[in-house]
Amino acid sequence: MGKRVGKTVSVIVPVYNGERYLARCLESILEQTWEDMEILLVDDGSTDGSAGICDGFSEKDKRVRTVHTENKGVSSARNLGMELCKGDYIAFVDADDLLAEDMVEHLADLLEKTGCDVAGCGFRKPSAADSGQEIKGGVQESARMRENPAVCMRSGQEAQICLQQAETLSGLEFMKEGILKSDTRCWSKLYRRESIGTVRFIEGLAIGEDMLFLLDLAKAGNRFARSSYKGYGYWNNDGGAMMRRFRDSYMDQITCWERALPVLTSADPGLTDKAEAVLLVSAMLVAGKLAALTRKERKEKRACAERCLRLVREYGSHKGAFRELDGGYRIKVLMYRYMPEIYMGLYGYSKRQKEGKVWEE
Repeated sequence: MGKRVGKTVSVIVPVYNGERYLARCLESILEQTWEDMEILLVDDGSTDGSAGICDGFSEKDKRVRTVHTENKGVSSARNLGMELCKGDYIAFVDADDLLAEDMVEHLADLLEKTGCDVAGCGFRKPSAADSGQEIKGGVQESARMRENPAVCMRSGQEAQICLQQAETLSGLEFMKEGILKSDTRCWSKLYRRESIGTVRFIEGLAIGEDMLFLLDLAKAGNRFARSSYKGYGYWNNDGGAMMRRFRDSYMDQITCWERALPVLTSADPGLTDKAEAVLLVSAMLVAGKLAALTRKERKEKRACAERCLRLVREYGSHKGAFRELDGGYRIKVLMYRYMPEIYMGLYGYSKRQKEGKVWEE
């Protein structure tokens, strides 16, 4: 059973139309070895059966509390959760993900062992290929994963090894070794409530809000502990924001990195080249999404394409940022920068061929 250290963990779960995966997610949270928990479900105006699932769990387990709100987005839901929760530690879990049963205990131990303000662990992307395999130190997937929530396993020995090998980083070090190296997720982490203070997620953003939240915490001087223990199961939801074809909200990832750039540069001018390179990659990723649209659709999103191109032309001309890119992105940036129409046409055609879609005029 979980260690008793007099600390309560609040797990905040924003919920929006997640009926397909929600029950198994909540089961994995309730099965945690850390007993002193409250689970706060923020139903963000769901229109499917999610609200009923939330209420059902609240009725059968006193640790679960449900709040229903109008739809305002995931950042608003997380912020409301932070206002209402009562725990000493706070964790965020997405409604379609899973936890290994000792993840919370592992991260709480990491906070206590290191004295840090934020503790994070690794994650896996469960897939049907894992069926029948025993995976030490985290989440495993079975062929019946959709129907069976009991897919998390504990591996205490593996967790203890990872605990002993954990690293600690200052806020500035986390900017360099975490945020600028793709550790931009708010989930798979445990936070001291007092260390969060008044820091909140920026509302109105659908992609990248996690990164800005972590950046604010790092900028405030918080210390981060990281373990390689893969205790979080990140489910690749086909309906998730990152998996859809282009939507206007996809521009948020550019907005977020534009906001992050002056913060990172001010914290350490030595981070400028890498930060600009990440912004370049973000612009290219969005451009790739735009290229996959039909010609008619691309014309309707001309302002988005112009914004991407403006950023690529500006930061692609910075030698330091360009050197930070790998070879493939250097070629893409050069082609898009000097021959945008040809790049968009060729890349779009390639995407359509790959996905088996015909070209629509």
